[in-house]
Amino acid sequence: MDVALPLLEAFRKDLYHCSDCNYCVDAVWQERGMDHICATITHHAPVLSYSGRGYMAAARALLEGQALNPETLAERAFSCTGCGNCEASCPIGLRPTQVGQALRETLAEQGVLPPGVEALRQRMREAGNAYGAEPAGRTRWAEGLAFASAATATVNYAPGCAAAHARPAEARAAVALMTLAGERVHFAAATDACCGAPLAEAGLRADAAYAEQALAVRNTAPRLVTSGLECLPAWQRGGVVAGSFAHWLIEALADGRLRLAPKVSRPPTVQVFDSCASRRPGGAPDPLRDALAALGQAVANPPLEARYAVCCGAAGSLSELHPLSAARMAAARVPEDDRLPVVGSDPRCLGHLAAGGLAERYFGLAEFVLAAFDVQGAA
Repeated sequence: MDVALPLLEAFRKDLYHCSDCNYCVDAVWQERGMDHICATITHHAPVLSYSGRGYMAAARALLEGQALNPETLAERAFSCTGCGNCEASCPIGLRPTQVGQALRETLAEQGVLPPGVEALRQRMREAGNAYGAEPAGRTRWAEGLAFASAATATVNYAPGCAAAHARPAEARAAVALMTLAGERVHFAAATDACCGAPLAEAGLRADAAYAEQALAVRNTAPRLVTSGLECLPAWQRGGVVAGSFAHWLIEALADGRLRLAPKVSRPPTVQVFDSCASRRPGGAPDPLRDALAALGQAVANPPLEARYAVCCGAAGSLSELHPLSAARMAAARVPEDDRLPVVGSDPRCLGHLAAGGLAERYFGLAEFVLAAFDVQGAA
């Protein structure tokens, strides 16, 4: 690739400080909660060029003018889920996740895209979502619900693609809880659309920017709540006061707008499905565990596991290139203890698990609240 590489130049210091320690490849350190780091290496191919260290080496080679086969490089770079685990585990603070993202963006600018990524772009342009689902189905989750007008709303709810298409019960439960708490919830059904996060993760920066530019004009309420953790950064970059449903729930419990009494059937202990949303470059913190603590809900798996939880394969573009590998990643994230229900706050992960028939015991956070508690609004 004989081209200018400004995106990679920004990481030159990182590229020449890597100590080749392999933390970002296959680290196992029980005391720190590490049990391998890279989902692609573990469940797709144990080849160095698929790892954070491999992306650092490839970027360095390009900056030095070495000839790399662009198609092979693209297959490697776009097989990353972008989960941020390699970056979180780096003992000297390097940024291999961001280097991998810069590689994808550089390749996309040069028109070097694997067929699966090109297909993703076409689905987004034609259907407006990464699933290729019919556009008319995006608002089906909201049928029968009553919403406030834009002029009177206190909250604008944006479900995100995953909740709208793959986890509609979570979207309906979130609206139900906000309404019970006294929020006047508005849903802009006529203009609700993808925030562009799948495009951004796949390195299609120009396409993602086009989608993001349309976000701010669609928000008219004082604040926005979304169930899509991958969507939240895009809304915030557009200047919108936005938070996740878990953030809203914590606030509503703290100020007494939502009062809950445990049902007799509430499980005494649950397992948490930790997503990697907070580890992504510019990602959104996931306060799921804080929300469960505010509910007084006991959790079986310790917080230490959350820091380096291996990706379930839902994010990035790996599933577009290697769906069987993404399915293996999903299966690996199913907890061994099948007696406890599992609660997650990332509908994209839950939808991915459900597509593989693995989610019989899985609840979204809002779904879990309605299932396990009797809910009252503020007096």
